[in-house]
Amino acid sequence: MANSGGFGPEGSLGSLGSLGSLGSLGSLGSLGSLGSLGSLGSLGSLGSLGSASANPPLLVQALITNRDGIAGSFEPVAPGDVDAGSQESTAYLERLSAGVRSSIFALELGSRVGFKFDGGDANVYHLQTEYGTSETKYQLLMEMKRPTQEIFADQLTMIANYADLRADRAGEIISQLATPLEFLRSIAFVDPARTPFTVELLGMSLWLANYVEMRVKYALGCKRPVEWSPQIQPMIWTPTHGSLPSGHATEAFCMAQVLWRLLQDTGTEPYSGGLWGEMMMRQAARIAINRTVAGVHFPVDSAAGAVLGLNLGEYFVKRSMQIAPDKGWKFDGTLFKDASGSAEGLDFDWRQYYDFASTPPGLKAGVAWVTEAGFQNSAPDAPSLPLGWLWTKAKAEW
Repeated sequence: MANSGGFGPEGSLGSLGSLGSLGSLGSLGSLGSLGSLGSLGSLGSLGSLGSASANPPLLVQALITNRDGIAGSFEPVAPGDVDAGSQESTAYLERLSAGVRSSIFALELGSRVGFKFDGGDANVYHLQTEYGTSETKYQLLMEMKRPTQEIFADQLTMIANYADLRADRAGEIISQLATPLEFLRSIAFVDPARTPFTVELLGMSLWLANYVEMRVKYALGCKRPVEWSPQIQPMIWTPTHGSLPSGHATEAFCMAQVLWRLLQDTGTEPYSGGLWGEMMMRQAARIAINRTVAGVHFPVDSAAGAVLGLNLGEYFVKRSMQIAPDKGWKFDGTLFKDASGSAEGLDFDWRQYYDFASTPPGLKAGVAWVTEAGFQNSAPDAPSLPLGWLWTKAKAEW
């Protein structure tokens, strides 16, 4: 997700800065720190945790001398005097900082996702496993094939024409260099002080999207529009990583899907009504299309990103709701053409292939370049209790 120079959001997750002490995810390489969520503030009282100011030198010195003055002779403690507490208990999660929890959730997600590049396809897998047994199996979650050079070439004129919108959308485009949450929260009443667990849930869905998209981008190695024509002249810096799938599209649609499914699951009126899902999909699409306006993405990049984001969003929801994932999607970029066999006039439109209003939301049939495939010879699948805890806490906020 982050652009060059740490401007976010395609590559470093640094723009998630104010999720309090989620900075512990900084150890995950380029993911930076899950610390800010744009300008959302500091997750209430969590804002100061994990920062240098949490241990000011004067207070440290005072605590040293204070102990010397009041502790007295040390009195031994017997082992039976202290309750050992429960192991592997979700009841303990609420006592942890958001940053510590983020590391736990990241392992719950990342340890069950595999990747392989095979014969031109970038394949993302879900690892089915029943803990404590030898039954494991990688199931295809997402298969992505890059478009032909002819398809990319066909779409250059569309990108050049989109440049006419740059002056009108400059404010949006620059603001959307940060995470999608600032724009999603203008639709649903998400706020760190009001819905901290929802913010945390969305932060982890963003982490999953970035975790997968960057590996797929690297594998497919699609060139950016600026590498095709000197007349594109993007209005913002072009990120160094590959063009397809669009990271902004992946992340925006993943987060929109997770938030919409969360509101649906609450059954709370009016949040669970269809207009909320419609608006979230529109918002994700607007963010994706603005990247073409800016000159850094082809429409087909957004189509691929939306497919991947929706797929990962539903996967995240199932893992969180303790539902075993049972199907994957396939995106074949070589088939991204209209009836005439050209991609010149084929713009990105999520409605072509996705029905958010179905129960559950899913792919439409009859679209050549995106299809669904069920898992094969499924193995038992252990649920994620920590993710289930987070989902339940977020759901209760609505």
